[in-house]
Amino acid sequence: MMLYIVSTPIGNPDDISLRALRILREAKTVICEERREGARLLRYYQIDNAIVELNEHTEREFVPELIGRLRRGETLALISDHGTPLLADPGGRLVKQAIAEGIPVSAVPGASSLLAALVGSGMSLERFRFIGFLPAKKEDRRAALNQLRNERDTWIVFDTPYRLSALLTDLRGVLGAERRMVVACSLTMPEENFVRGTAQQVVEHFQKHPFKGEFVVIVEGKNRN
Repeated sequence: MMLYIVSTPIGNPDDISLRALRILREAKTVICEERREGARLLRYYQIDNAIVELNEHTEREFVPELIGRLRRGETLALISDHGTPLLADPGGRLVKQAIAEGIPVSAVPGASSLLAALVGSGMSLERFRFIGFLPAKKEDRRAALNQLRNERDTWIVFDTPYRLSALLTDLRGVLGAERRMVVACSLTMPEENFVRGTAQQVVEHFQKHPFKGEFVVIVEGKNRN
């Protein structure tokens, strides 16, 4: 009986551990965010295993069933679409319930877009704060940024590919044109790129070179030099 939280690659398929591959093969079932992505990953590594789709639409239905299976002694593996599970991904309810019921939970570490972007950013790593996804609506997003504008630690923001331009515009508008930031694009892939500079410079870069892929934004804390 064990619930494994298994990290998988964020882009480059070579970034998976031998332990992760073993767990994914040995687990009774692999729990994934989206069935298509989970099946694609298992197929790539030639792993033939059952899949359960667990996301915001299915958690209420499947968490009790999965807890029951764990109680009966099964070993289950939880993955996300990419990278380390639970960071702005579903699955937290299952993990909390398992812990509450005394079911052992173990993390299998591996790739993380958050850490890859952070260590490659050149920003201060002494203290940092994971913000995750900001609100989708402009007014709400700018209100959230206003609350963060005096944050002194380095902070990390996720968002969907189609909102990069709007996010950067709001970051510049709320934090000022001189606040330094980094946008890490297509991490671990051959086209990986870190765009570093002031908010103004970063906005201008993406105006000239539009980008549609996955990204992470690292923002310098206030008065950090």
